[in-house]
Amino acid sequence: LIALLFSVPLLIIAMIHMLSIPGVRLPSFIDPHSSPFNFAAVQFFLTLPVIIAGSRFFTAGSKALIKRSPNMDSLVAIGTGSAFLYGLYALVMIYIGDKHFVGALYFESAAMVITLVMLGKYLEAVSKGKTSEAIRKLIRLRPDKAVMIRNGSEITVSISEITEGDLVLV
Repeated sequence: LIALLFSVPLLIIAMIHMLSIPGVRLPSFIDPHSSPFNFAAVQFFLTLPVIIAGSRFFTAGSKALIKRSPNMDSLVAIGTGSAFLYGLYALVMIYIGDKHFVGALYFESAAMVITLVMLGKYLEAVSKGKTSEAIRKLIRLRPDKAVMIRNGSEITVSISEITEGDLVLV
């Protein structure tokens, strides 16, 4: 939820100026043309909580890389970490006066990748939980007694009394 809460406004701020919608503009204090440093700084500060919320990608991904068995967390950590660090470099370059880097900010990319992967993992966990619950319900449907055929006659016995080779009436 934290990642989503910060990623949506970040995406809007980072991309709204690229849409040619008449009358829709960012406020001048964060406009990329009139205030490039503020534009970059706001994106940086909106990205930080998302990076923190997704910190397990960096810890788990780094451990997997060190063990030479990279996984999905490693991929997310490398991709988002690179985008974040390059965005930080661009922020510094804008601060020292090179306004051309305003188009080289990738904070929203890093934040959105983390947010979407976290959303995917959440949906997967919910789905697994529902599947597990359905299996538990099926197991509860198992009867306590069974009808077994022994010596040509039907007898009712406890499920625990059935052994391999017994003939059970279904």
